[in-house]
This record gives sequence, structure tokens and C-alpha cells, in this order.
Amino acid sequence: MHHAHIDKFAYQDSPVHRLDSRVKFIVVLVFTALVISLPRTSVSILACYAVGPFAILVLAGIPLRFVFKHILLVSPFVLILALSCPLYDKTPVSVAFGPFLWNTSVGWMRCFTILGKFTVTMLALIALISTTRFNDLLTGLQRLGLPRLLVIQLGFLYRYIFVLIDRAHRILRARAGRRLRRLKFRAELQIAASMLGSLFIRSIDAAEHINIAMQARGFDGNWRTLSKLQIRRCDLFFLLAAVVFMLGIYFFVKPILL
Repeated sequence: MHHAHIDKFAYQDSPVHRLDSRVKFIVVLVFTALVISLPRTSVSILACYAVGPFAILVLAGIPLRFVFKHILLVSPFVLILALSCPLYDKTPVSVAFGPFLWNTSVGWMRCFTILGKFTVTMLALIALISTTRFNDLLTGLQRLGLPRLLVIQLGFLYRYIFVLIDRAHRILRARAGRRLRRLKFRAELQIAASMLGSLFIRSIDAAEHINIAMQARGFDGNWRTLSKLQIRRCDLFFLLAAVVFMLGIYFFVKPILL
């Protein structure tokens, strides 16, 4: 596995790709906070907010199949949380959507709201990652004053998680090649524990070699990029358009739909 599987579209060229990483990060951060703060009866408002990241993805030329595939990869964790809501909150409530009216429970409303917020925020996050090179994003976070240790940890996670995954695949492949018969559950559990221990020891050994190699290349904890980070007129226009979009829905569309 290579990091291009995550941000392979970040190296394209479009008006969205050319925007400053700091501006895009601030917009996505404010957008996410605004969406999460919406009340539980805001399914229709979430549909309005989804227009923003959807338009950015289309403008940047990001395939929607790629976007929804990555949303589905992490959706089981949120789906379990959402589907548990109808079990403990069965208070009846009436829901109106235009001329249509039906009865449901508060738990189901929370379920749909959680799934809606998850989808909208994931659209915004994928739009950020798919239109911004990760090195540019780390440099932008560093310029914004985020803690240096946090930026370093994000950079290491992005760069070396694939080394760990590759080693885990090698261990599983070796286990599959030596597996001649099915063992009992306890024996399989012991083998899985020994495999995890081997992976942990190999990870420590790999981390030491990586640390030596990075120090030999002069790494000082600061992330650098060949791209020149500069706030231009198009960045200010994008920031203004994002503010108008978010505040327009919050103050004008939200009172009508609620």
C-alpha cells in the first residue's frame, strides 16, 4: 500500500488545488464545527450544507465513486453508534418534510442526524485531503501555530503507517503459507498473540532505523514543501464565498426549515 491511495488526486491541477492549504483547513474546520452544532431535527439543513463540499469536489474533478468508497470504509463505526439511538430513545415525534408528514421516534431522528452529519463532514474532509498535498497541509498547520509535536506525529503517521501495514501483510501471508490445517480457537488465539508481538518488535526495530536515517538526512522536526504558501486574492475570495454560504444557510435557511 502506498500513500497515493489516500491522496492520489491531491497532485492534480484545478482552482481548488491551487488554493492555500491554510485557508482550506480553516474553512473545513469552521464548516465541521458548524455542522456538528446543528440540532437533531436538522436533516433537511444538512442536505443544504452538503451542497458546499459536493460542489468543491465536482469543481476539483474528484471522482464521486472514490469519495463514497472511502466514506463507506469508515461508516461501520458510525453506523453502530447511529443504530443504537432508536433502542434507548423511543419518544414519539412528528416530522414534516414539505407537504409530507409522518410519525417516528426521537431515536430515529438522532440516527438520521448522526449519519447525515457524518456524511457531510466526511465530504468536507475528503475534499480537503483530495485537493491538498499532505506536505503542504502539514506546513500550513505549522504556520498556523499548531503544536510542533502534533504536526510531527501527523507527518509520521501519514508517512509510516504504510510501512506497518506492509509488515502486517507479510506476517499474514507467511502464516497463510504455513497453515496446513485448522486449529482450535485457543491455539489460533495464541498464534495471533505471537504474531502481534512479532509485529510490535519489528515496528520498534523499524522505528530505530527510520530515526537514524532521518537524522542522517538532517531532519530537525520542521516540515518543508516546495510549494510557496501565500495568501492571494483567489484565497480571500474563496474564504468570503465560504463564509457567505455557511452563514447564509445558518441565519436564513435554518429558520425556515426548522
